[in-house]
Amino acid sequence: MKHIALIALGRDTSYCCREQLHRLLDNRINISNYYVEGNLPQRIKADFAIFTSRLAYQKAHTHLSQGVPYLISRRSINYHEVDKLFELPAGTNVLLVNDCLQSANDTISLLQTLGIDHLNYYAFAPGMDDPKVAKVAVTPGESRFVPSAIEKIVDIKTRLIDITSLGEMLSRMRILDHYADFLSAQYVRDIIQLIDKNQRYKNRAAQLEQELSRVESSRSHQSPDVNLQAVYHFDDVLGSAPSLLSAIRIAKRFADSDSTVLIQAQSGTGKELMAQSIHNASGRANGPFVAVNFAAITESLLDSELFGYVEGAFTGASRHGASGLFERANHGTIFLDEIGDAPLSFQVKLLRVLQEREIRRVGSAVPIHIDVRIIAATNQDLKELVRQGKFREDLYYRLSVLPLTLPPLAERKEDIPVLVSTFLQSFFLDMGVRETRAWMEGILPILLQYSWPGNIRELQNVVEYLANVCDGNPRPEDLPPNFSAAIASVRNRQGKQTVGGETLKTVVMRELAIAARIGQHLGRRSLARNLEVPESQIRHVCQELVTEGEIVLKPGRGGIQLKRSWSEILSADEDALQ
Repeated sequence: MKHIALIALGRDTSYCCREQLHRLLDNRINISNYYVEGNLPQRIKADFAIFTSRLAYQKAHTHLSQGVPYLISRRSINYHEVDKLFELPAGTNVLLVNDCLQSANDTISLLQTLGIDHLNYYAFAPGMDDPKVAKVAVTPGESRFVPSAIEKIVDIKTRLIDITSLGEMLSRMRILDHYADFLSAQYVRDIIQLIDKNQRYKNRAAQLEQELSRVESSRSHQSPDVNLQAVYHFDDVLGSAPSLLSAIRIAKRFADSDSTVLIQAQSGTGKELMAQSIHNASGRANGPFVAVNFAAITESLLDSELFGYVEGAFTGASRHGASGLFERANHGTIFLDEIGDAPLSFQVKLLRVLQEREIRRVGSAVPIHIDVRIIAATNQDLKELVRQGKFREDLYYRLSVLPLTLPPLAERKEDIPVLVSTFLQSFFLDMGVRETRAWMEGILPILLQYSWPGNIRELQNVVEYLANVCDGNPRPEDLPPNFSAAIASVRNRQGKQTVGGETLKTVVMRELAIAARIGQHLGRRSLARNLEVPESQIRHVCQELVTEGEIVLKPGRGGIQLKRSWSEILSADEDALQ
């Protein structure tokens, strides 16, 4: 059996090219792979050697036994991965990262030869300083060399040995006749796969065009005020925390104005609820309320969605054209949610709308005047985005005429009980206020301790979760796993709470010992009543005492049973007091 030695500069290249040779030659030829970075033996013996690059040859050829024929291969781009590059906008600066500068430059040349020249490539290799000209890196399987400051990595996988080098290798080993059909079939298969992939993309594009045409046709026949009504009012904003009442008071003042409002708040705090409330308290309450979420609309559809289009503006456009969301909001309010996600290219157009109060449909040069009140919202720090060059400073000041900040739930935890009660009653319509209080008693300390990164929306999800998984009133153990830290914190604090200067745990043990001395059995409810503390605290202390091996909880009327004698407990208690 013939033996081929494959020698590469790096480990990944070595293994990828060996796999390529195995697919071509099957197991009829023995293939050993080596790489300069780690596993080069002192002497490499083989019937033929193939180096994956000139640099690999320069660094490793002295390890090759004398007389072994060799080839320095040419390498080709992995054609199945290059479509990733077409997703990058034209003119984007990218670092082309490889294990050495020569390989990086070779890869750039190959990409440009293939016509993938819409990007600005900068060669980069280990040992070089990051030129800091790009936020995107393109690499053929060498992600470990990408500078840490890069924000996005596009891996087009390791370059493989090209077909001409494979043919030359087989010819020089005098086995080309045997493997020519396999070699040809391999590349024909690759071509067929690429054709199939391209056809699937074309079919998908045609489907999307048809779908867009149906949607636009349907939208153009809808009544202009369908789904354009605001349903929330200030009375729907639940809570009495001072920070919330202050925000509501300011928002009501804003409702009397027609100036642009910018709501800045974390996700889940009720930005759209507040926007609808401002609209319904304004002079535009009888007009439409149109909500736009920039995080949900692709950049390619923004112009047509917001400004509309005329017949023939693009492939798949409705025959009659269509109005945009700005037009549909005429004489009302448009709510621009997640404005921080608006692309820079669109921000310029939005600034023009704010300045001129005019829009132009896609494909038309005719301006259309609009009378629209704008409320924008974001969960991002727009000033920081301005500093990073991701948001236009002039647009920021146009939007931030009337700034409004909504407090996160972590800053208004006193509102949690009323929010829980409201959410709970939406699942159990016949549940009264007293029943909701009893329902949340066992978990309320945990809810008040938790940090609520998802704000009111997360609280609503938790209530819905518990309403589905609990048959009765929920216990701390029923909460989702992310509440474990809050549960531990509350239990630690409750275990250290004092009654008359003593820890609650000490007092509970004494009460149980005194009861045992006269032949009584106390339960948690009796302890809570005797000590005048909430039953939830007694429950937590008892759970800790069970864990510590001090008590056993008996079902039914068995109550709580001590594992030590009552005399031992009272004796130790007296010694501690002396």
